[in-house]
Amino acid sequence: MDATLGGHGEAVMIEGAPGIGKTSLLAEAKRLAVSTGFQVASARGSELESDFPFGVVRQLFEPLLARMAAEDRQRILSGTAGQAAIVLKKVVPEHSLGGDFSIFHGLYWLTADICEKQPLVITVDDMHWADSDSLKFLSYLMPRLEDIPTCVVGTLRQFGEYGQSNTLDQIVTAPPAVLVFPSKLSAEASASLIISEFAKSGSPEPEDEDFLAACWSATGGNPLLLKELTEALTTEHVEPTAAHIPQVYALGPRAIARRVAMWMRRLPQGCAPLARAIAVLGDGAGLSHAAELAGLDRDDAMQAAKSLEHARILYIVPSDEMKPRMGFVHPLVRAAVYEEIAPADSHRAHKTAARLLRDSQAEIEKVALHLLRTLPSGDAATVTMLWSAARSALARGSPETAAKYLRRALAEPPPTGDRLDLLFDLGNAMRRVDSAAAVQYLSEAHELAGPSRQRVEIALSLGDALLALRRSEEALAVWQQALARTAPEDTELLYQLNACILSIPLYEPGRPDLRQDILGRVAELRSPKPSESIGGRYLDCVIAGHDTVIGDPRAVVRAQRALHEDTPARPSDGQSSLSFGWLALISADRKEVLASLDAAVEQAHRQGSVNDLTGALTYRAMAWLYRGSLEEAAADAMHAVETSSPGLHRLVLGPVQAEVQIEQGALSRAQATLEWTGVPDPAPLTGLMYYVLYSRSHLLRVQGRTTEAFHAALTAGQSFSAAGGDNPALVPWRSEAALCLHLLGRDEEARALADAELKLARYWSAPRALGRALRIAGTLSEGDADVGLLREAVTRLKGSPARLEYAKALADYGAALRRHGVRNQARTSLSDALDIAEARSAAPLVQQIQDELHAAGIRPRRHAVTGLHSLTPSEHRVYDLAVAGRTNREIAQQLFVTAKTVEAHLSNVYRKVGVTSRRQLSGLSEQTDATEEPE
Repeated sequence: MDATLGGHGEAVMIEGAPGIGKTSLLAEAKRLAVSTGFQVASARGSELESDFPFGVVRQLFEPLLARMAAEDRQRILSGTAGQAAIVLKKVVPEHSLGGDFSIFHGLYWLTADICEKQPLVITVDDMHWADSDSLKFLSYLMPRLEDIPTCVVGTLRQFGEYGQSNTLDQIVTAPPAVLVFPSKLSAEASASLIISEFAKSGSPEPEDEDFLAACWSATGGNPLLLKELTEALTTEHVEPTAAHIPQVYALGPRAIARRVAMWMRRLPQGCAPLARAIAVLGDGAGLSHAAELAGLDRDDAMQAAKSLEHARILYIVPSDEMKPRMGFVHPLVRAAVYEEIAPADSHRAHKTAARLLRDSQAEIEKVALHLLRTLPSGDAATVTMLWSAARSALARGSPETAAKYLRRALAEPPPTGDRLDLLFDLGNAMRRVDSAAAVQYLSEAHELAGPSRQRVEIALSLGDALLALRRSEEALAVWQQALARTAPEDTELLYQLNACILSIPLYEPGRPDLRQDILGRVAELRSPKPSESIGGRYLDCVIAGHDTVIGDPRAVVRAQRALHEDTPARPSDGQSSLSFGWLALISADRKEVLASLDAAVEQAHRQGSVNDLTGALTYRAMAWLYRGSLEEAAADAMHAVETSSPGLHRLVLGPVQAEVQIEQGALSRAQATLEWTGVPDPAPLTGLMYYVLYSRSHLLRVQGRTTEAFHAALTAGQSFSAAGGDNPALVPWRSEAALCLHLLGRDEEARALADAELKLARYWSAPRALGRALRIAGTLSEGDADVGLLREAVTRLKGSPARLEYAKALADYGAALRRHGVRNQARTSLSDALDIAEARSAAPLVQQIQDELHAAGIRPRRHAVTGLHSLTPSEHRVYDLAVAGRTNREIAQQLFVTAKTVEAHLSNVYRKVGVTSRRQLSGLSEQTDATEEPE
């Protein structure tokens, strides 16, 4: 808490067995927080509500927002935090634009806004029962705590005592979480507690050491079990002597259950039914619902509740409306009551509870929680309510919970006429959770559907799920069958189906049996201009992807047409198609691709899912890499990795990240990244292996393993050629192999490969690919030809966005000039190259240039890397927003970073442009430094 008061959040996780004292420690944390000026947001996971979407999140934030002044609440929810408002509403529109990532991002800023003026402590008891959505938010929050004055304290049972939850494991083990393990009481402390409890009851105090030791042994030193044991012993008037040790061991492990059972026998008649009713309804149950479920009138129920409170079984909390709510003093006490309910009685009780909640206009998800615990009975009303709850859960961005509700509805089972629609909804929900399960449900729906437009829509979803599992042949068969049965006038579906079918060779390029007929369709569909519809744009992007792979420059115009500013609002279902358009523009060094990718990232933050964000970040990282902006590429790649399990994106994201690491000189990290892709060695030629194979070759060469690197480059070429690939802007395997051959002393073969790549690069004509091909051809050429080729490389790259490739060309050109005795020009080229390489933290290139300067005895002409043109792209965006008058917090919200990141960028801006305040920033005019950078 001291650290949090200093502005840096911390987290403590208290792990231990039930009854060890976790909740008592949590209560102490709350007491400390209040006494030191913290706000406190509290929640408790419960077994019943573990399937209630964002249930713990709502417990945390709803009371805080309710206590705020109306204008403060409106201010917070009208900003970025407003993206999370959908999860706090009792009723949500079924077609909400919220996606899971945008909601987590909104909840983070809700937390940051709440603690802006007063630090916050978030406490969550029984995290092992928290709903999965709330756990995902806490996992998202944890690494960002250091930037906000928020402390998180949670309790959970020991590992292995709860169902597997990777998210919970991440929360507990990832920084900044500190694990605390309360230990059992010592024998001495146990004896002290037992003597104290006996004294409170008025019973003779135990003096027999063997009896005290037996109590400690029978309970394992667990404080709660010790108290429960002593109460059971004193209530039964058991003398604390060695003669009664057998009774101690009989009671010990089940002390709570025995005590509860004993009280139920002794308490008035209505207490047992009321306790069972509250066990069914869950903690916080209202008196009226509990009374009706127990079959008691209100007065009798209230009297029974007081008796149960006196027996330390229930607690009672009066609400604002003087309608008391009740719960059990400990989850173990509820478990003891609930476990005594027969299955048939439990079914009837939960069914009745669902009806009571529905009739009182409770949230539909709370009704569904009880329906999940009923036995299937063919009840159409149950199906309707579960279906409605699933739609609400999806609108809140909780597909996992929606799928649970829909699976239970399917088991009811639904009326025959509803089964198809239910299967389709369930399959689509599962596509965001578990592709294999999605295939199962969508396949059944596909078989059940007769010839109809809906069957084609199901086919689109089914094929996507199959493709996610890399079952491309099955996906192709599904889509081709759907295409054959689609009406000619339904152009939108035809566009979408054709886009899907044409994408298959791009995902499985090494499968000639899948490619032949499809590639013929590319030529057939290339000529007509698709419509401006969503499907038409998807088709344009896929055709552009094919043209990019083969190196046909027509890809650029087609991709520009598809990705213009008026892009569809929700590209989630077609982002895989859009990515081929991004690939075309990235490979062509088109500056507008960053605007499209920025928009896609922003949209994913504001409305989209984790999958949307991962895809957009992967291709934006590639765009930054090709521009030589290594820090930005590394940041986007890391964000994509941290956001989710990237799946298919690994085969693109991994090589992008590895290339950045190679350029930075982090070779061991690059090797680990390529291993992370999961591609074996040797790799199969099918699938998108050529990116990984190329990066593997590059890494092996810089590691000095030249022969291995050469063979890896050839394998990359085979993989790329199997896809029909010839574009060196995507996979420059020929020049990589040429560099290896040169190192192996096989220069004639090296020059042949370099010349072949140069010819292909001239046809594609993008500056980065052409500049690289010219540079390597020049480096490998004989006689005076090297200077001409290298000069052309510098000229081609000078005005391009590919700044790191420009620096490499300058470096090699300077080296060639030095060899030819043109010392002054060599110094200029090498010095300019050094400025660019240092600004981009390209350590190996910096070292190469410095070695060349040293070998030539040249002292570099150093230019101070200052002025607006010295700013990195990220720094420039922060600068622009700061000049526009945005606060650090507003900049962070707009750029989807933390306030600490903004502060770091702003500090660099101040240093580079020579100012000390925001006021001075606004007075700056455009400046030019030694490494002037084009737009």
